[in-house]
Amino acid sequence: MTSQVTDSLAFLLSKLGQATAERFADRLAPLGLRPRHCAVLQLLEAAPLGQLALARTIGVTPSVVVDMLDELEGVGAVRRVRDTADRRRQLVELTDEGRELSRSAAKAAAQVDADLLGGLSPDQRGALREALTAIATTHDLLPGG
Repeated sequence: MTSQVTDSLAFLLSKLGQATAERFADRLAPLGLRPRHCAVLQLLEAAPLGQLALARTIGVTPSVVVDMLDELEGVGAVRRVRDTADRRRQLVELTDEGRELSRSAAKAAAQVDADLLGGLSPDQRGALREALTAIATTHDLLPGG
């Protein structure tokens, strides 16, 4: 029997990824956020970072970080401030609104997880999370990875 493309993990993960990304984006839209903003918000919760450090940590070009920060500034989530140790450098810090948006984004992600994984047992959910995390780590797909 010949294997079909639709039987492959690549196909299934692609379809699930697309559907999940759309659901997550829909949940974030009322907040003025997009999925790509979430890693930035989470990283800035620990401490302010420079734009270049942010770009390196999340694995995007500096110009993409500038675009994301412009969008996040537009919703009041972040602000750029001069580094007191090096006036040529800008640090990005999370605002109080940004902290609230980060919490709301985490709730939205949990809701999408619950919707998507509702048919699985807790053990199955744990095994799936562990397997997907291992794959993402192997391929350096996680922020800061």
